[in-house]
Amino acid sequence: MLKKIFLSLIILWNLTLCGQTNWFVDYQHGANSNDGSTISTALKTVDYLTSHNLIHPQDTVFIIGQYNNQSYNPNFVYGGDSDRNNPHIWHQENTIKLNNLHGDINQYITFKPLNNTTVLKGDGANIFRITNCSYIRIEGFEIYGEVEHIPLSTAEGLQTDGLQFLYLDPNTVDEKHPLLSEVLHRVEVGTSVEEIKNTTYPILGNVTRPSYTDTRGIYISNSNHIEVLNNVIHHMPGGGIRVSDSYYVNMFNNIIHNCTRRSYSGTHALVVTKSQVGPLNISDDAVHTIHITRNLVHHNYNEIFSWSPTKSIINPRIDEGKGISLQRNNLSDWKNSDKRILVDNNICFWNGFSGVHSNDGWHIDFINNTCYMNSYTNTVTYANQTQQGNNIGISAQQGGDIKMVNNISVIDATWGGFALSAGGVTNLMIKNNLIFGLNGNISQDPDVTSVDNNTTIIADPLFVNVANDNFKLKENSPAIDVADPNFAPPIDFFGHTRDANPDIGAVEFFNSLLVRDQSYDQLKIYPNPFLNKIIINQPFMINELSIFNLLGQKVDAKFYYKTMGQNTEIFINKIPSGTYILRIGDYTKIIQKL
Repeated sequence: MLKKIFLSLIILWNLTLCGQTNWFVDYQHGANSNDGSTISTALKTVDYLTSHNLIHPQDTVFIIGQYNNQSYNPNFVYGGDSDRNNPHIWHQENTIKLNNLHGDINQYITFKPLNNTTVLKGDGANIFRITNCSYIRIEGFEIYGEVEHIPLSTAEGLQTDGLQFLYLDPNTVDEKHPLLSEVLHRVEVGTSVEEIKNTTYPILGNVTRPSYTDTRGIYISNSNHIEVLNNVIHHMPGGGIRVSDSYYVNMFNNIIHNCTRRSYSGTHALVVTKSQVGPLNISDDAVHTIHITRNLVHHNYNEIFSWSPTKSIINPRIDEGKGISLQRNNLSDWKNSDKRILVDNNICFWNGFSGVHSNDGWHIDFINNTCYMNSYTNTVTYANQTQQGNNIGISAQQGGDIKMVNNISVIDATWGGFALSAGGVTNLMIKNNLIFGLNGNISQDPDVTSVDNNTTIIADPLFVNVANDNFKLKENSPAIDVADPNFAPPIDFFGHTRDANPDIGAVEFFNSLLVRDQSYDQLKIYPNPFLNKIIINQPFMINELSIFNLLGQKVDAKFYYKTMGQNTEIFINKIPSGTYILRIGDYTKIIQKL
């Protein structure tokens, strides 16, 4: 008997040691003198947890409320050229930084919001910085940048205060608090576009530039087994997500919008560069070390032109700002390996240039993506001006072993850009794509047509309602049942199972009337009453939902949504407390906003 009791105690002790610990962090109201074990005893900073080695494999860190960097100031106003050494534009802070933090196989360390009131903010280098880490999961955050608080004139610099061309003297003593004499202009204030065009500038090498107008949402480097899931990343002055020198990184079900707009570095919404091979664990995908899957990427574009301190010329024209951009995935170990990058089931629309792009990359699969009008810069910014650039759909420049299969790419055909383009790519596969041009006849890239074996369909895909960002297919769409089943992912953008004859693009067609007639009785909407978020136990596009007051008047509500498997989370902001009618198609439900 005593032996059994002793054995039970040993088992209980082991479970306690090996079990998950929940940590709570509240930047606004917590204190690092607390123990962090409950909401009411939350710590103030994640840095306290990491610096004291308190986080272990399988732990979860819950972030409460608004979490921002130490110097965060949403009311900051840049005072012009005489203010160019203001520490606020140089401080390079990270809101949350993880360095050398490691979970374990099947024991990820998870960071997630406590509830839908949590938001990560920042005006430094990065909002979420991950370096030299493994087995980390970042899940369910709203990561909200400062684009709306940074006037375009502040970022432009050319016409006003020179901020765009600022850099620090390499001999600067304190880069976070530089002297006015240590902050230099690469292009002097008042220089005309023509002068910039015709000037050769000395190469600076890598120099420090302002962090304030280049803040990234999530930056991952030198790490492995990182999962970025179900996050909404928006209004970042710089990029939304950047992954460098890493392997086994999964980016699923994220929404990235209105990023890259104030950056001087010519960045993009989601970037993967210099992918590594890495050792294979039993639970890893044996083929793909990077997954970019079921992300919604839209309205990410540059509003100022970029400049590189390592180049001697500056092109005074916006020529960057893509949706998903794979760059320089060409390291020798990578090129000589059998590992690949998978970009599948993403919806990319109204980004600056290409929706999906690779530059000098190897072993890349672009499968079942939907890209629409990814030419914001030419179509909108430079409307009625000379337009440049052919890469406005799904594109690749240089590199090799790239597959473009089962994709839909719709472009603005006004100036002859390509829906599919692949200049200088060896071992290129083009199969079963559908392309279409608006505003004119579509042109095709000869490098693509030479290898596609007449499998490309040129036709209107017949989306349900592009004006409301609904990229589902109508029942008579030419994209239905004609994808190559050997490449089509088993599920689509919404998590629906594809049938034996899969469709081209990110969204599989299904008879919505039939499905809804069968499922309305099972429809659940919760919580009700709600604070800012409701959950619907079915996948829906945002345009299918609307809110009315009890007088039947449509309410101007601001929606964000995330698909979570078979559920849809709807974030409803900027409406007062009260009773409303939620409409989903023809279905209505009374909901109560607290």
